[in-house]
Amino acid sequence: MHMQRLPKLLFTLGACCALSAAFAADEKSPGKLTIEIPAEVQATIDKERGEGKVQDFKRVNESDGTTYVVGLIIDGTHYALNLDAGGRVMRKEIDEVQPGGQDVTLDTLPPAVKKTLLREAHGAEIKGIDVTDVKKVYSVEVIYDGRKFRIEVDATGKLVLKEHVQDN
Repeated sequence: MHMQRLPKLLFTLGACCALSAAFAADEKSPGKLTIEIPAEVQATIDKERGEGKVQDFKRVNESDGTTYVVGLIIDGTHYALNLDAGGRVMRKEIDEVQPGGQDVTLDTLPPAVKKTLLREAHGAEIKGIDVTDVKKVYSVEVIYDGRKFRIEVDATGKLVLKEHVQDN
């Protein structure tokens, strides 16, 4: 009985050793794994981060192809940069939790807002109230590298959104 388990045990140990060797080969420094990043993607990340820094990076396989999502910190602001497999910018937008972070409930809303929400919900349960502060935003459309983008900047000069609109 024990002899029958030996081949399975040896196979399992061999597989574990092979996997650990594969991971070890990818390590450039202790505790960090690296992945291959296409040159086009790396060039776009360098261009979009400017003087900022890369906070995090992930490759996402979606139904329409590979997408890269990069967390950037530029001038102290966190951004999410989405790139396609060719390294083209699809979207760049602010990605940060707004200060305060308090849960908003019906009871904490101004009376006029509460009254309108209850009236318009027609008795349906209201779950999760989002609050958006409206600020002046300047929006332009530009064409560069044969691609059309919408860029939005707030009154302080902070990038709010950079979004691919269409290819020309």
